[in-house]
Amino acid sequence: MLAFSLIITMASTPCARAAPPEAVQPAPQLQILGLTDTALIRQVGLSVPPLRLNCTASIVALQRYLDSAKAAAAQALQAYGYFNAQIVPAIIEENPCREPQLTVTPGQPVRISSVDIVLHDADGANLARNGTFQPFLQTAVPALGTPLNQNTYTTLKEGLMARARGAGYLDARWLVHELRVNPKTNTADIELQMNAGVAYRLGAITVEQSLLKPELACRLTGAKSGDAYTTQQLVAMNQNLAGTYYFSDVRVRPTLDARRDGQVPVVIKTVPNTPRSFEARVGYGTDTGARLGSKITQRYVNSSGDYWQGDLSLAQRQQTLTGAYSMPRLSDPLNQQVDLYTKFDRESNLGITTVSSTTGTQWARKFNLWTSSLYSEYLLERSQFGAEPAQTAGFLLAGARVGRRDLNDPLFPTEGTVLTASLSGAAKPLLSTASLIRAQVMVGGLYPLGDWVFKGRAEVGGVVTPAFSTLPKSLRFFAGGDQSVRGYAYQSLGPVDANGVVIGGQYLFTASAEVMHPVVGRDWWGAAFVDTGNAFDSLANMNLATGAGVGVRWRSPVGMVRVDVAYPFNGTSRMPRLHLGIGASF
Repeated sequence: MLAFSLIITMASTPCARAAPPEAVQPAPQLQILGLTDTALIRQVGLSVPPLRLNCTASIVALQRYLDSAKAAAAQALQAYGYFNAQIVPAIIEENPCREPQLTVTPGQPVRISSVDIVLHDADGANLARNGTFQPFLQTAVPALGTPLNQNTYTTLKEGLMARARGAGYLDARWLVHELRVNPKTNTADIELQMNAGVAYRLGAITVEQSLLKPELACRLTGAKSGDAYTTQQLVAMNQNLAGTYYFSDVRVRPTLDARRDGQVPVVIKTVPNTPRSFEARVGYGTDTGARLGSKITQRYVNSSGDYWQGDLSLAQRQQTLTGAYSMPRLSDPLNQQVDLYTKFDRESNLGITTVSSTTGTQWARKFNLWTSSLYSEYLLERSQFGAEPAQTAGFLLAGARVGRRDLNDPLFPTEGTVLTASLSGAAKPLLSTASLIRAQVMVGGLYPLGDWVFKGRAEVGGVVTPAFSTLPKSLRFFAGGDQSVRGYAYQSLGPVDANGVVIGGQYLFTASAEVMHPVVGRDWWGAAFVDTGNAFDSLANMNLATGAGVGVRWRSPVGMVRVDVAYPFNGTSRMPRLHLGIGASF
């Protein structure tokens, strides 16, 4: 090691004779005195030019810099309404350096004395009361007497023009756009006069694609020639097409240069999606136990836009295979479709084993936040309650479903409402084991109050039939579980037979009250709740079971993860029960 060190030293000797480092020269700093308002200090500090002189710079060079700094500071102060500011430059002899200095006396600010805004279209109609402009004007127009801020004027002017263009007034122009300042009286007047011109409408809509019928592709945009041309409309067209199974990329391009006669042609470029997709799932829930699942979707079958899906779910207590073939209605493909579906299901829980198949068709429709469907299906189900002999029943059901979901966040809602309702019936002469009418309604809501979120839910159901004992499990009512009455096992609440097996009831009532509060940031929440309810055969003998507990909510990337511990107040077992789930439940 010693020999190696000597070799290095000898080789580097000529390079080691470097000149001694020079002392670091101090750099002058511009001093800005007299200002106390932090906004003005920041504005002036960011506006003055950088000082690139050293301490040996001449008086002439420093004076030249001060002249430019004074001009920049004056302009910066004017942006905040100070047009009578006094700025005194000086050069301070500080040992060992000369430093430039600005002493600023801002004076009184200019204040807004009048605001005159006139917006009209090509026909002279006043647009200031239009819903496009009025909310913006209410917040963007400065109040009389307030200090002038030129950024406020610029934001007002540019915001009005942007909203005009966004509302389809593509030829909008300013007749007058003036900010008049009188430094002698410290007053400012704003005058804006716009001729917005005509409101353009959509012209020919061309969707460049080869998968679907041209008429179907155009209707999937959700717009038609002659509709109002707005930025919001263009965004909606993009979202409507991108939200289908058919395209992986959508670009909506208005051809502004080709606009004429008050219309703008629109060309939409698309990229076809891959024909099919595959999905695999794994999870766990206290209602179902461990579960695996897979799903295949054929995104398009033909030029009519038909598609199909197959789904397999394997859980400890339930195994399900479903398939559906969907056909969008050409007259309204975004909101209406006809589905053909089939489902095979096996479930074993708490001494009840069922095997069923369902085949049916439905007409589904969406309207704003509402969904609805009319359906007809044939249910064939074999049920065995405990040690009782298995029985097979068939029902040709016809019914309707309706739902409404209005949540501020689908993955982790903190405000909104949910409603679902269904009504179905069967007649014994029409391929049914018994006649029946069955109805079920659930309503829920989330209401924020500061950092607290209050959540409520209620569910009622009933089935009227002269032969309840012939009904299979899927047409009866049960309570208990993660999304029913916590503190009790899944479907463990309801009338029992002579052997103590829960066989379900004719009626259902459950209710829940919950409160949530963030405990770590906005991703971890604590919760406390009370649930009550039961399934029963007589309205006079409801025997409600109640549970209460606490839980944790985590805002995960895949949605809300729920962990609850609930204590049951009824029944023979008074042990706390753990409930796990993923997703916002009601």
